[in-house]
Amino acid sequence: FSTMATASGSKYVMGKKGERRLKDVELCLPICAGTVSFWQGKKADEYNAHKWTVYVRSPVNEDLSPAVKKVVFHLHHSFAEPVREVLEQPFELTETGWGEFEITATVHFVDEAMEEPFKLAHGLKLFHTNDQPLTTKKPVVSETYEELVFSEPTEEFHKKVVPITPKPAPPSPLLPHFPQHSDAEEFGKISKARERIANLVSAAKQQAGGGPIKMEVN
Repeated sequence: FSTMATASGSKYVMGKKGERRLKDVELCLPICAGTVSFWQGKKADEYNAHKWTVYVRSPVNEDLSPAVKKVVFHLHHSFAEPVREVLEQPFELTETGWGEFEITATVHFVDEAMEEPFKLAHGLKLFHTNDQPLTTKKPVVSETYEELVFSEPTEEFHKKVVPITPKPAPPSPLLPHFPQHSDAEEFGKISKARERIANLVSAAKQQAGGGPIKMEVN
């Protein structure tokens, strides 16, 4: 998590349910959704030619449990159970199949956040994009990076995520295949996000005549 705050005469604002929120504070949670697919070889059943895993993770493999309660994956309707819940890390789901389709991962936040779930859409990739032939040793990896921004988070959520020194995420067998994200790279992305948020808040407050602005997770 990264945080941004601006000067304000009052420290708190009240939320829709009477919760106390931190005025003019932004929390930014970098997060990734992706798939890793292994071709099962020429002898595999054509309907189960690929073994794939869809996941939601931290781009630097940090523990997401202070912020994320569970992830619900929505698969193609042809699956017997197209909606699957994963209640603990690693937030991963493995299946076999033959075709590509879009997967939606709904991220549910911890109760202290008092925020609506956030949906991440990611396309399952079973084939290399550069016409590279499939092998059983090299998987097809595809990942999407997002920054979830909490505007004026609840005081309890802020206490839960900000003071904690980040812990590594629980081990995943897919770790060797995950794309690498450096701390410096993520800091640069977060800094750009902070600047973008500050500009949006400033513009919105000018249009509203200086009144308080509440931005949702986006």
